[in-house]
Amino acid sequence: MKTPTALLRLVSAAAFAAILAAAVALPAAAQVDLTRIAFVGDSEGAGFSSGCLTKRVQVDSPIAIIARTANVADFQQPIVNDPGLGNCMVLTSLAPSFGGEAGNGTPANLAVARPYNNLSIPGCAIGDMVRATTGAETASAGACRSFIDLVLRNSALHIGSPIAQAVALNPTFVFLENVGNDYLGAVLSGTVIDGVTVTPLAPFTADINTALTTLKSKQPKGLVFGVADVTSIPFATTLPPYLTSGGKLVLVGGAPISLLGPKGCATGVPACAIPPTTLVTLNAAAYLPSGFGIPCAVAPTLPNCNKPLPAAAIDATHPGALIYAADVAFLKQRGTDYNTAIKAAATASGYKYYDVNDFLLRLKAGFNFGGATINAAFLSGGAFSYDGFHLTPIGYALLADDVIQFMNANFGASIPRVNLSAYLFAGGTNGGLSGPFTGSYVWAPMNDAEKATAIEQIFTLDFASQLASMFSFSKPALVQGDGGLVPRVERHHRGPEQP
Repeated sequence: MKTPTALLRLVSAAAFAAILAAAVALPAAAQVDLTRIAFVGDSEGAGFSSGCLTKRVQVDSPIAIIARTANVADFQQPIVNDPGLGNCMVLTSLAPSFGGEAGNGTPANLAVARPYNNLSIPGCAIGDMVRATTGAETASAGACRSFIDLVLRNSALHIGSPIAQAVALNPTFVFLENVGNDYLGAVLSGTVIDGVTVTPLAPFTADINTALTTLKSKQPKGLVFGVADVTSIPFATTLPPYLTSGGKLVLVGGAPISLLGPKGCATGVPACAIPPTTLVTLNAAAYLPSGFGIPCAVAPTLPNCNKPLPAAAIDATHPGALIYAADVAFLKQRGTDYNTAIKAAATASGYKYYDVNDFLLRLKAGFNFGGATINAAFLSGGAFSYDGFHLTPIGYALLADDVIQFMNANFGASIPRVNLSAYLFAGGTNGGLSGPFTGSYVWAPMNDAEKATAIEQIFTLDFASQLASMFSFSKPALVQGDGGLVPRVERHHRGPEQP
């Protein structure tokens, strides 16, 4: 595949070249010295895409693109040989059908005798960036624990946390990027609990201040990213709160049919219509085919009809699929509060604050290149990968180009703009997550029915639980009641019903 499929109108190479050439600026000036970059970040900074970390996308991580564009002579990051780690999601036919590659990639450059310039670790939150040193003892559970030793290599370097390793580089410029791991797990698991799936504001504020104070003490020139609104990513916004078929709303008497959830129901009624303000995450695609969330009046032959979509994780392998309005409002406010804390810490340290949400809003509206539009639409926009929250090489290139423009405007630099040709024509400078397709097209188009089929094929219960497990949170035995989460009454049985 070229990750992910997108509905792009094909245009001539000449049309692309004319537009892309106009975006290339002059060579980098001395106002920003990128000789020794220190980039502390998370999975977005690492170039994680479609459920995996692999060389084909790592070479197009945002900071790798910036370093290449600025002609940085010595830039190192923890490359994983193909097929990578994490079972990359790949397109296997234009039907469409999907599969996963074996996640048995090996590290390519463990022997680098200093910290990597790209110290981004998938799954790590701000507290991990400040304190974590090993997967076995100090890192949060999930992807952070799985990937931290690959990046930090403290068994050999004995330097410490990502922040400590950034300082040890004696950097000429610093980036600190943490776009959501302090609360993204709440969305991916469908379980919103402050202090469990969401980092409370006080420790977040303390950690961002510690991080920037420590970095500033070594290098006063740097850029810090804000967090993204995790309720606005395609993972949370693609599916409507209504029943669909072939990508179209199912109408009865001209009205859509609401999906069923467990909250706000009459006494003794286990499932009722969810309000239209409810987010239905892509996890629902694993439950809907067997009838969860669907009224029996519409689909009486489905074995689980009239049963609610789960509004919280049932257990480690059954994540929730609904986020009700009150939790959406809480997460949006927490994101705003995180960003307020980041801005204050950036001001105190002298670092510049980069607004990720502003970039995402513009990406949602779309970037047009010679008649081809890249936007944030899932499976059709080109910028977001199949997992619904990490970017593709095209998305990372657009982000890198936006950061470069920000640096040029705020640091008086003249770093060249990113030449997007390789991303638009080939899916990335190393092909991206290429499938078995060759030919003159860039992306394979999907109509609504194909998109609906694709979502079902990608978001199996297995993959939904895999995504949820990437992030640090305990999975308490809780169930969703009208007043919120309440303790589960344990019963001895073989487990929850399988969709």
